[in-house]
Amino acid sequence: MKMNVKALKTTVGIWLCLIGVFIIIHFAYLFAGIDSDNRVVVDDVLLTILVLFLNKKYLNLKLNHQVDISVGEVLRVNSLPIVIYFFYITSWFAKLPNTSLYHIVDALLLALAVAVFEETFFRGILINNMLRYSARSFSGYLSVILCSSILFGVTHMVNLFGQSFSATLLQAINAFSIGVMLAAIYLRTGSLKWTILYHFMLDFTGIVINEGIVIAAPTPQRWFGVFVLDILYIFTGIFLVRKTQRKKLVF
Repeated sequence: MKMNVKALKTTVGIWLCLIGVFIIIHFAYLFAGIDSDNRVVVDDVLLTILVLFLNKKYLNLKLNHQVDISVGEVLRVNSLPIVIYFFYITSWFAKLPNTSLYHIVDALLLALAVAVFEETFFRGILINNMLRYSARSFSGYLSVILCSSILFGVTHMVNLFGQSFSATLLQAINAFSIGVMLAAIYLRTGSLKWTILYHFMLDFTGIVINEGIVIAAPTPQRWFGVFVLDILYIFTGIFLVRKTQRKKLVF
């Protein structure tokens, strides 16, 4: 893998700062006796503002890139998410009749706040920071995708504060796999809007179905279902950045 050591060090350093902020916020809430899913909305909005401010002041990374890409190409790159959107929408319609308007609005706000922050940070900040120093080769792009996805997956282990180890481990593995695909989509389109859209729909559906951000301990059937999807995510990500497509990568 051709990634500059400086790229790895600075990227992990930025990520560790984020984890530190997460932990400080968590214990601040514990100290204040606040226990609500809605705090995630406040946290992620503030973190998004903070990340964008620090990027403008210190990192100067360009997060969205002007790319001459056709609508057809965008649809091809997002083909797997588009197929899965259909199942998301089916799940919504099956669940919505028994879901209160308050819960729907709550899920919308939560999913949007999480999607915007996590895509801005993991696909925007971390990937662009690594690309600043990495070789523009298949192995270089692949190392950037894997590193950002590993950090994305490991970050979800902070959910151990509020749910079981098995549920958190499943989330972490799933986040890594989704991260591979989202990173590849970002590299092909140069825009965070597509990854934010998919991330939002994924989280919104999960929050509506699970009636919150905390999920129950997964059954063997759920492990198998997520495993199949994860294979599709990883395969799609690698397929989008394969060697023959290198010239289509926008970075």
